[in-house]
Amino acid sequence: MRALVSFLALALLLLAMAVPASARLWKPTQQQQIADYLGITHNKPAGDAVVVSWWASPLVTAPTMRPILDKYLVLSIAHTRRGTDGVISWDEVQGVKLSDGAGNALKEVSPDVIPPSLVGMIATQEATVRQTTQGRGKIYWSVWDAGPVNACQRGKLVVSYDGEDYSYDTPVPGC
Repeated sequence: MRALVSFLALALLLLAMAVPASARLWKPTQQQQIADYLGITHNKPAGDAVVVSWWASPLVTAPTMRPILDKYLVLSIAHTRRGTDGVISWDEVQGVKLSDGAGNALKEVSPDVIPPSLVGMIATQEATVRQTTQGRGKIYWSVWDAGPVNACQRGKLVVSYDGEDYSYDTPVPGC
């Protein structure tokens, strides 16, 4: 759980900064490498930033959560824009599609069948975002049936959003 909170804090920090500069970690731990790989930051022209985060089983140290994160893909997407006055606004994220490496669409899970542990984790993260952004932050959270995608097996996950295909090659670090 700590890894998820740290990962989200890192993603929010990247969103807040949203500058075209970046740095690499010096002597990263395995958990840092995993978190770095599972978070994609796309700094777009005119101050837009899209952050895509996949909660995959190698990121979580709790053994009870690993099988759940192998069965379900948990995804968060934030899309921010910097106004001419420097104020950040948060877009509503819509039209997200997921597919495997062969281009087969994955199915989003209905909210009424999402495991309670995932509901709790997502609710905790939403509360953290609300508090750290003074209620302005909007993050799209979704849970998908993993189908053939597994973080620790050879393959690919493709997240399509806003005209871009963000991809993760698997296995991810830490498997």
